[in-house]
Amino acid sequence: MTSLNIENVQKFRDYGFVLTPVQKTLDKDDKKPKTKKGKWFYDWSDKELLEANRIGAYHKESNIYDIDFDDKSFRAHKFIDLLPSTLTIGKKVNGKVIATHKIYKKPNDVKFKPYSYPKSAGKGETIIETLSSTQTIIAGVDRVIINDVEPLSLDPSLLEPQLRMVAAFSELLKHWPEKDKGLRDNAHLRLAGALARDTDIALEIKEKFVERLCHLTGDTEIKNRVNKLLYQELAMQKNPDDVYSIKGLSDFLNVNLPAFDEIKNNVEKTEVEITATGLEFLNGLDFMIKDFPKPE
Repeated sequence: MTSLNIENVQKFRDYGFVLTPVQKTLDKDDKKPKTKKGKWFYDWSDKELLEANRIGAYHKESNIYDIDFDDKSFRAHKFIDLLPSTLTIGKKVNGKVIATHKIYKKPNDVKFKPYSYPKSAGKGETIIETLSSTQTIIAGVDRVIINDVEPLSLDPSLLEPQLRMVAAFSELLKHWPEKDKGLRDNAHLRLAGALARDTDIALEIKEKFVERLCHLTGDTEIKNRVNKLLYQELAMQKNPDDVYSIKGLSDFLNVNLPAFDEIKNNVEKTEVEITATGLEFLNGLDFMIKDFPKPE
């Protein structure tokens, strides 16, 4: 846990945070800001904050946003440190500290566009989402400050490609082949092809995520796997028909990969099959002068 002391409170204020005590209860009000006269309050004293079990920072009033990792399987959390370094908050799970929140400053001249996956999930069912209109608990009995730095100022739109990759690779990690040289090499070839053919993700980002996938699956042929990404980009320029698609990857793994829709671009590269119908299509003038056979 991160102790609540006057030094921490002052540091958070120096970051520009508008702070609030946060409730720790066993009912529906757990994790909600404490109120005064039934309303959120924005001018708590140091004494009131230090007496709380937890303190949080309001998003809008502090001009911050929070990348919240809430994957119950904790697969998504394994990619959290691929995001740019900033203030990072976590908690203990089974005795191990796990990062769960990355907090960034929102530049004044940009608008915030929320992102979450899955979009249709109910409350508490997302694996990753961006928060900008409530508050995030940053210290207290069940929180640990993992990277104790002032939040990085970053346009949230620059993070979205990486958040989408977190969604896709969290799903991919679940279905990745067991350690087998042939299976894994073929899987990586199809993954590199799918990323080149069906996405617009920058090569640098793809390389980071594939390298992390290798580490998480005990794959020691990291250079070989990462190099496939550039080779498949070059192959796309020469002959796209030789490059696997997301469907090719999905078929090889024998699973559906809905999270890959998050990184798929809008350009469909599939062939359209045209079937002859025997019908002749005419413009208006041709239709008027056409000598049709009499019906029987």
